[in-house]
Amino acid sequence: MRSSPQTLTRSETVVSDALAHLARIVLEKGRFIYAHEAGDTATVHDGYNLLRHCGTLWFMARAANQLPGRTDPEVLAAIGRATGYLGRKLDPPPWAASDRPSLGLVGNGAIKLGGLGLGLLALTEVATIPALILPPKALPHALPETMSRMRTYALDEIEGDDFRHKRDFQTGEVLGFRSDYYTGEAIFGLLLSGPTTDDLTRVTTALMRKGYGFAQQSHWMAYAACEAVLRGVVPEALGSAYLTGLMEAILGDPHYRARRQSTPIACRTEALTRVLLLARDHPGLLSPDLLTRIRAHAAENLSLQLVWYADGQFWKGDDARKVQIDYIQHNATAFLHWGLLGEG
Repeated sequence: MRSSPQTLTRSETVVSDALAHLARIVLEKGRFIYAHEAGDTATVHDGYNLLRHCGTLWFMARAANQLPGRTDPEVLAAIGRATGYLGRKLDPPPWAASDRPSLGLVGNGAIKLGGLGLGLLALTEVATIPALILPPKALPHALPETMSRMRTYALDEIEGDDFRHKRDFQTGEVLGFRSDYYTGEAIFGLLLSGPTTDDLTRVTTALMRKGYGFAQQSHWMAYAACEAVLRGVVPEALGSAYLTGLMEAILGDPHYRARRQSTPIACRTEALTRVLLLARDHPGLLSPDLLTRIRAHAAENLSLQLVWYADGQFWKGDDARKVQIDYIQHNATAFLHWGLLGEG
C-alpha cells in the first residue's frame, strides 16, 4: 500500500481517510472524541473505553507505517498524544511481587487483561513508526522497559489453560468478569511484542487444539493463531486445522450480516483477510477451495461495510449513525488488509 496519490485504490483511500479522521479527533491530552454523529464531531456521545482507545491507536500506527508517504506531522503528533494517554493509564499494581516489576493498564479501578494485550499491540507498532518522537514522559519508562513490565503482568495472569481476565487494582482480587475476547487479545499482544514462554506456548497450543474462539467467530483468535504459526509457536499442522475450523465457522454461519451493522461484519472481515495474508506467505497451509471461499466472502463483507461509510467514518448501521472509534478501527483495518493483499 505504497502507491502514489494519483494511483490510490479504494482500500488505500479508506485507510488514509480513516487515519486522517482519527487524527483530527485526538484531543490535546490524548483522548479521542470517543463517539459522534456521522459527519458531525460536535454532536458527541458520552462514554469512553480504554481497550478501544488502545485498539484504535494500534490501527493508526499500522496505517501510518503502511502509508508513510501520506502521513503528515499532524497525524504523527496525534499518535504521540494518544500514546501518552495510554501511558498515563499504566501503573504498577500495589500487590505485585517486588522481584517481578509489572504494569497494569488501569481503568475504573480495575486491570483488564484485554487492555494489556491491546496496549502491547499499540506500543509494538508505535515503536516502529519512522520519525515519530513521543512527547516527554509519554510512558512510565523507556518504551522497551514499559512493554516488558506490561508483558510480565499479562504472563503472570496465565492460569491453567487460560488467563485470569480482571483484577481489582488496589487489592489484586480476581474478579468474576470473563470476556469472549480478552484471551485472544492477550495471546496476540504477547506473541507480537516479544518471545514466547513455555506457559504461553502451552496455553496457546491447548486453546487452539480445543477450537477456542470458533463459537465466537473470534477475530482476535484469528490474529493470535496466525502469529503463532508465523513464529513457529504451534506446529503448522495445528495452525492449518485451527484456522480451517475458524474460517468454516465464519463462512458457515453468516448470521452476523443480518444485524445490518458495520462492525460485527468488519471483525469477521479482519479474520478472513488476516488468514488470507498468512496463506499467501504459507502456500499449502489451507486448501485452494477454502481460500477461494474466504476471498469471496471477504469481498462481499467489504461491500456491505461501505454502506455505512463516508469521509473516513464508519457508523453503527441501519439503526444509528453513531460513529465510534472502534467502528473505524475494525472497518478500516479490514480495508488495510485488503489493500495489503493487492485487492482494490
